[in-house]
Amino acid sequence: MNPIFHIHAKHVEVDYHFVRDRVAKKKIEVRFFSSYDQLAYILTKPLSHASFSYLWSKLHMASPLLAR
Repeated sequence: MNPIFHIHAKHVEVDYHFVRDRVAKKKIEVRFFSSYDQLAYILTKPLSHASFSYLWSKLHMASPLLAR
């Protein structure tokens, strides 16, 4: 009912139907990932030192302190 909300959510609807169609055709598989394993969190959320270190190690990057 809210046209402004619809404008902002329209791309979500398209993405949802695209993914749903691909899953139904078994072209992609959607799997669960724990929030503990979300690599994007290293760039988007404040993390404890332990969480940051764990995610940093998953990126297979050298420590910025060792690169000097």
